[in-house]
Amino acid sequence: MTPQLIITLIVFLMMVIGFVQKKVSRAVVALTAMVILVFTGCLDAKTALSGFGNSNTILMATMFVVSEGFSRTQAITKVSRLLGRVSKGSFTRIMAGYVVVTMLLANIAGSSSAAFAIIYPMAFAICDEMGFTRSKMIYPLGIISISTCAALPIGGSAATYAQFNGYLESLGATQRVGMLDPMIGRLPGVVAICLYAIFIAPKLCPELPPVVTESQAKRGRQKEPLVPWREKVCIIDFVFVIVGLLFADQLGVAGWQITLVGALVIAATGILTTKEVYEAASLAGIVMMYVGVLGVGNALTATGAGEAIGNAVASLLGGTTNGYLIGFVCFIVPFLVTQVLNNRAVATIFAPIAIMTCMSLGVNPVGPMMLSNAGALTAFMTPMATATVNMIMGLGGYSQKDLIRMSIWPSLILTVVNVLWIMTVYPA
Repeated sequence: MTPQLIITLIVFLMMVIGFVQKKVSRAVVALTAMVILVFTGCLDAKTALSGFGNSNTILMATMFVVSEGFSRTQAITKVSRLLGRVSKGSFTRIMAGYVVVTMLLANIAGSSSAAFAIIYPMAFAICDEMGFTRSKMIYPLGIISISTCAALPIGGSAATYAQFNGYLESLGATQRVGMLDPMIGRLPGVVAICLYAIFIAPKLCPELPPVVTESQAKRGRQKEPLVPWREKVCIIDFVFVIVGLLFADQLGVAGWQITLVGALVIAATGILTTKEVYEAASLAGIVMMYVGVLGVGNALTATGAGEAIGNAVASLLGGTTNGYLIGFVCFIVPFLVTQVLNNRAVATIFAPIAIMTCMSLGVNPVGPMMLSNAGALTAFMTPMATATVNMIMGLGGYSQKDLIRMSIWPSLILTVVNVLWIMTVYPA
């Protein structure tokens, strides 16, 4: 092993450990790792800085601005109220409506916590109004917000394919994914978990007394609704961006140009203030974390450390090229790790590992990469996985025992459906 290879492996390991702790942001951890690699000569400065101007980085940041603007509209709230009216008192119909709304929110916001925070006050209200037990609805909606996040090409989730391509590019893989590929890979799992949440999950949820919450106070801190003309502009802008991304190749326009125009409209019309635009573009440091991870990925490739990691994992698989076995391992390992670590951090760590492993085995990395991402998002057994689980337990009144008992079946369903489907459609 060369000194640079050893240094790169150590820095990569330290970055992984840094993603576990909570005192320092993951963006700072990733960028620090990138800077160390530059100072030690493992990564040249030009390559490191290229992440800031990477087209995928620009697309992600500007798409986050567009989705934040859309989240200020009343569109989702109006749809939710409509579902309450047309349900005619049926719990199953109401559950179906709220499941669909939660899934859309999770993809528009690109955050399970944001989606759940928006939906649970409305779920509480309709449960109290119609005499339903809150604990029968909170868990199903919670697992929907977690397991369907970033599955559809809408809102911030429309940039998922760009993130995947960034990983593939930085690690030297020749394969690329299209805008609809993440949705195609995840859709059967999304449908399966939605059906489970509607028809089965409520029956397995304990009937608990309602928990006293600060939902009224949270509602009072929500942003003021947009004036009518801004509401219309925001909705039109959102539709323009989504349609533009879907037909970018046919139009001969780069995706980042479309999302940049959409973000400029949001800023120029005052839908978001300048401060809010900057905050939305970073999405709690996710974009900067992505830049740092790209830099580390480039160093892994340049020094041969990525190949070493891939060979090590490949050796554990016995050199097999069985796509379903490779896919199962790439799904189940992030799935298990995410139960005790934050899901975003795990997704960021394991996507490059899945790619490097597949490159060592000489197989297509697209399916296993998607499965590593899906596995990291199938995390609702412990409160350590994501802040959303803490909200689910607190608002539903569930114990850790309740949570594990309720989570076994949906976890098995998502594992089987995702591995079989993705490795069939995107074979290794």
